Amino acid sequence: MPSEKGRRATALKDVLAEMRGHGIILEDIRSQNRATIEAVEATRAALEEKIEQVDRDSQARDAVLAAAVRQNSKDVRKNSEDILKNSEDIRTNSEDIRKNSEDIRVNSDDIRKNSEDIRRNSDDIRALATRVEAL
Repeated sequence: MPSEKGRRATALKDVLAEMRGHGIILEDIRSQNRATIEAVEATRAALEEKIEQVDRDSQARDAVLAAAVRQNSKDVRKNSEDILKNSEDIRTNSEDIRKNSEDIRVNSDDIRKNSEDIRRNSDDIRALATRVEAL
């Protein structure tokens, strides 16, 4: 049977061996943690770059859209001005057309009256011509 001292030495050797085993496990854990941290950092860097690229693309699209909106607003204002001008011109033309229509009615009445007068004058001339011939 081993002595007390021998048993203690064996127990101490067992503890040291176990501690060495834990040290290896701890080193493995540390190594895995470093690898995990490096992978997370690489992923973070790639994600940040992607986010920055998306932000740059969005800003570029926003600038193009803003320019298009500004141009459309100018075009709408110009079209609105043109529509107002056209509406004014249409009102003026409508008034002119009404006036011309009234003038045409008056002229038509005058022409009818002149035609009647010409017929009467022709009748009178024929009658006078007949009387002149008779004399």
